[in-house]
Amino acid sequence: MKKRVVITGIGVVSPLGCGKEDFWNNLIAGKSGIAPMTSLDLSHYKCKLGGEVRDLKPEVYLGSKGLKYLNKGTRFLGSASKMAMDDAKLPQDGSLSNQMGIVIGSSLGNFSETTDYFYEIIRNGPSELSPMLSYDVALNSSINYVSVTFKIKGLARTTSAGFTSSADAIGDAYKMIQRDMAKIIVAGGVEQISIDLFLIFYLRGLLSGLDGTKEANLPFDKARNGFVMSEGSYVVILEELQHALDRGAHIYAEITGFGSTFVGGKKHPEDVRVRRVEKAMHDALEESEVKKEHVDLISANANGCKMQDKVEAKAIQSYFGTGSSQIPITAIKSNVGESYGTSGAAQLISTAMSYSTGLIPHIINHSNKDPEINLNLIIDKPLKKEIQNAIINNMDYDGNNSCLVISRFGK
Repeated sequence: MKKRVVITGIGVVSPLGCGKEDFWNNLIAGKSGIAPMTSLDLSHYKCKLGGEVRDLKPEVYLGSKGLKYLNKGTRFLGSASKMAMDDAKLPQDGSLSNQMGIVIGSSLGNFSETTDYFYEIIRNGPSELSPMLSYDVALNSSINYVSVTFKIKGLARTTSAGFTSSADAIGDAYKMIQRDMAKIIVAGGVEQISIDLFLIFYLRGLLSGLDGTKEANLPFDKARNGFVMSEGSYVVILEELQHALDRGAHIYAEITGFGSTFVGGKKHPEDVRVRRVEKAMHDALEESEVKKEHVDLISANANGCKMQDKVEAKAIQSYFGTGSSQIPITAIKSNVGESYGTSGAAQLISTAMSYSTGLIPHIINHSNKDPEINLNLIIDKPLKKEIQNAIINNMDYDGNNSCLVISRFGK
């Protein structure tokens, strides 16, 4: 029999605040973490906004020793992991080292530091570089730092799958615990804003405001025109059920299903992309043994891009049929922006908090109904509702589709 997997801890470093309480309170209040970017000089570009992390004090969670050698993303992930382990009341003295693992998703990780480091090698030669500069420049550096700092010895994995990186990391961690590879896994994602990443999205034409209209994440809105990029780290503690019960852990929800499909590039017709998103939802629900008529909430990928929002909406409408107009749908990227490789983890945490509080965040920035989208969007105010089963959709521009199902815990 496969092991059951539950969520027992949450850690958040986000543009809406650091810590689950600040993040959740601001989300429910309908606040936005989007503002003019201060970490980049964007005076020569059309797009100016971003979701930057502004109030993190990493020394509170990681201490000050060696902090100057850590890049921004590692500070994010280390802090969020510490918050999650504290929230789960896990001992950090090494007593659970061999039973714990870490699986983190990141689309580009420390890309900016990596390119800067190799540029310095080419320009000045390796003999002129301090050895400490190489400490935190690889894609898996942040994950390794957390493993060493918190004495995690069971397993360590870095998942890089574009925009679905953290959803895939959580899905993989869920499967690993099912197979008894670990009792506890720190899972989630991390991303940091950099000029390199900004230019990648800018040159691909994905950012909101490139067409001269208003910059904003407008999920499912007729006026949607791209996304606003953001950063942060969202981490959950996944734990084997009996292990969690034996130590009296608080359980937020249970992960019951995971589905993942691939389309294979943007050249595929829209109907093919729709069917692949449908299959991801179908596979996740089939594994969870939850019937689609028993889904109470969908946390949509919706980031305000014309093609992706349309594909997701059509997939939901096609798969759920007439029921698609009844299932409440939220989309938190209207508040926090598109944090690409860590967005799936952000959506999972928001959904887990909805289980605890009985409130579902509403979509802000939605004022123009798209006649092609007939969904039950939560747009006026938070919805008070007890959820039993929820779907989290996550999509990538180059073809990945991932879906998680979480359910209210019941013994």
